[in-house]
Amino acid sequence: MNDAAASPRPLRVLLVEDTPDDALLLMRALAKGGFAPEHVRVDTAAAMREALDAGAWDIVISDYSLPEFSAFQALEMTKRHDPDLPFVIVSGNIGEDVAVGAMRAGAQDYLLKHNLKRLAPAVARELDDAASRRNRLAAEKALREQRNRLDGILNALGDIVWSVSLPDMRVEHLNPAAEYILGHPLDSLMQGLKFWQKEIIHPGDRDRMRDYLRNTIRSGANSAEYRIVRPDGTIRWLFDRSRLIADEQGRPLRVDGVASDITRHKESQELLYRAAHHDALTGLPNRKLMQERLRQGLARQAREGGALALMLIDIDRFKTINDSLGHKAGDGMLCQVAERIAGCLREGDTVARLGGDEFIVVLPDVADEAGAAAVAQKLTAVLAPAMRVDGHTIHCTASFGIALSPRDGKDVESLLKNADTAMYAAKRAGRNAHRFYAAEMNAAAARLLELENALRGALDRREFEVHYQPQVDLARDGAVCGFEALLRWRHPERGLVPPSEFIPLAEETGLIVPIGEWVLGEACRQAKTWVEQYDPGLRMAVNLSARQFAQSGLAQTIAATLAASGLPAHNLELELTESMIMQDPDQSGRVLADLKAMGITLAVDDFGTGYSSLAYLRRFPIDVLKIDRSFVSDLVSNPDDAAICTSIIAMAHSLRLKVVAEGVETGGQLGFLAQRGCDHAQGYLIGKPLPPADAAALLGKAGAPLRHMRAADAGMRTLLLVDDDAYIRAALQRLLQRDGYRILAARDAAEAFDLLAANRIGVIVADQRMPGMSGAEFLGHVKELHPDTVRIMLSGDTAPQSVIDSINAGAVYRYVTKPWDDEQLRAIVREAFGREALQRENTQLSLQYRNACARLAELEAALQGDAERPSRPRGKAKVRLAGTAP
Repeated sequence: MNDAAASPRPLRVLLVEDTPDDALLLMRALAKGGFAPEHVRVDTAAAMREALDAGAWDIVISDYSLPEFSAFQALEMTKRHDPDLPFVIVSGNIGEDVAVGAMRAGAQDYLLKHNLKRLAPAVARELDDAASRRNRLAAEKALREQRNRLDGILNALGDIVWSVSLPDMRVEHLNPAAEYILGHPLDSLMQGLKFWQKEIIHPGDRDRMRDYLRNTIRSGANSAEYRIVRPDGTIRWLFDRSRLIADEQGRPLRVDGVASDITRHKESQELLYRAAHHDALTGLPNRKLMQERLRQGLARQAREGGALALMLIDIDRFKTINDSLGHKAGDGMLCQVAERIAGCLREGDTVARLGGDEFIVVLPDVADEAGAAAVAQKLTAVLAPAMRVDGHTIHCTASFGIALSPRDGKDVESLLKNADTAMYAAKRAGRNAHRFYAAEMNAAAARLLELENALRGALDRREFEVHYQPQVDLARDGAVCGFEALLRWRHPERGLVPPSEFIPLAEETGLIVPIGEWVLGEACRQAKTWVEQYDPGLRMAVNLSARQFAQSGLAQTIAATLAASGLPAHNLELELTESMIMQDPDQSGRVLADLKAMGITLAVDDFGTGYSSLAYLRRFPIDVLKIDRSFVSDLVSNPDDAAICTSIIAMAHSLRLKVVAEGVETGGQLGFLAQRGCDHAQGYLIGKPLPPADAAALLGKAGAPLRHMRAADAGMRTLLLVDDDAYIRAALQRLLQRDGYRILAARDAAEAFDLLAANRIGVIVADQRMPGMSGAEFLGHVKELHPDTVRIMLSGDTAPQSVIDSINAGAVYRYVTKPWDDEQLRAIVREAFGREALQRENTQLSLQYRNACARLAELEAALQGDAERPSRPRGKAKVRLAGTAP
């Protein structure tokens, strides 16, 4: 008997079989074949999973088909558990196609149950193969671990170690550090020196490094600094040292070398250079580097001819942005400006930051003024889109001064000086513009200096005057209720100097402080006289400059002025801008509280152009809002401006503030504001700024135009006819005046808007075809501007699409075709007036309801406050909305 028969081979079998008898047969066959099998039988996926996790198996033998399971499922589970665990399929009916599929899926063998003689040899073979696979994998693992240890040692060397054989120049050795530093796989790097020249060495260093090895062979040793380009595009610096290796007879064998990565060293050098030559905030070249490049450009121009342009760029109103939004927002804005400018320039151009909000652009190859102007226009356009900085939306403009070399200077200092002169000319021209230097600008700068010198002595020479622009009370039929004091300078040679010329100069030099104090004193003395002679409630409005408002002791100065003039404090109104108040809100609050405690009226000038925030209106003791003239100019025809004005009036009244509209120049504007409840109006329609004697002549007179407007509206049903055909207007007027309407007529939309603003119009009959603006478009605007007015369309077309759209949008109440039926049109107009009366009544009721609710809320708040303060003596509740005067 052989050894196998004497010592059966142990075998742990996981048997996937649903029939116990078949399982017994399989175990007997294995025993006959020299095994001592131990098995666990499973016939479900759950049992299979549990058995795989529980034991260490030598082999899996599986029936092909089971009631709740299959050999393929068992095979998949086995391979997931242990890919090297042998798997044999034994079945009574497996076909050849199925068997081939099983082998492809990972089974090691398949047998038929009627031929179990093959089972033991097949199992022995698969066990041996599995053992061989495991041994091989273990050996490979050990080899990999040894190789990893060696690679770790080589990788610990941070430098590249290389060797090139001679004379064939073949790369014989590279350590793994080469792959790490160069970014290419070692296989690629071993291809040869041509690969290095083409793929690795920086194009700017290839010519110099091409002969590096040959120089090493000639001299015996060599070194060089050069750049390499990694596959991701990053650039690194290497310092390479090489030495020739020769045999005993001196014949060259190879060149060995070590290359060190010196990128950090180079970057440190670059950082030091950048710190000395670049702006820390924007990263742009600084003044020093700009001057170096400008000198280089001028030297090249002197050799080769042509022109060079120097452009000085100054951000408009940057101080306001910095002061109001903070330095963080200002710095963020400067970074975006730098990025936008740099993105527009050519590779050879230079943009530098001089400091603050000034930038310099050097254009070395510019043909003429037209080329430089094109660049300025391009930069103006790229700065125009709004910037989002630190949660704020900022609009940026800039003023450009341009000097050309050699025309405007041949050295750095001359060009900078002349570009600066041109930039200030652009500032004076209104900003957001560019100007070229011209010799005349020096004369203009001299005149400006002369004006400044004259301004310094104007107060002592009594050259200043105060003119007074009237304000009218719209609730009192336009009676004059106050004046705004406006400074004028009568120069002995130039006559009246426009305020736009000398006021900014006075602000810049600080002269505005003593001048402003003088204006305040003159205005208070004049107001005292008018209060005594004409109206005890007359108000005198005086503007405070930003410098005045920032002066310490402002309240004491104003109190002394009032005392000297004898003017009661409630007759003085001080006008401040939103930006002045918000520069230092805490300090502003203290100053305004002191002024308010004196009884002075406080007004916000140019409201709507700055912060326009309900928060600061409630925080500070403001009494009056002055709507900026930019919103008043188009309010009769622009629904957006009309909505803004209406909203400002409503908001102000909800906070118990008065409203003054500036820039009123037409009766339509005045009528619109009066209808919307605006308290006061100011503008050239009412009166221009006048000397004291002429202004006094207006006192005591009621505003006749406003009174007449209201008298005409009272109790009248007003109809507006809009048609560019005079014959049709006359025919409509003859027809409809029978019904007793007050009829107004307009040729086009522009005239109609003015009439709508100045009159309470109940019904409009408008033609569809009109010049400038169609009837449908006109009535659409009327719907937004005057929603209570009933709108009728008259047209010769048969229901054009624009009219249908207007009807659907609610802009047109009724549509009548030409020629019309007289009685039908009269009936439609009568019906429209009935609808208009109902709409106005509903509007009034809604307004009364809102006012009652607001009043009720005030009373409830006051009562709640009393309830929370039980120790307070009982009495009448005093109710005041936040942000209003006590």
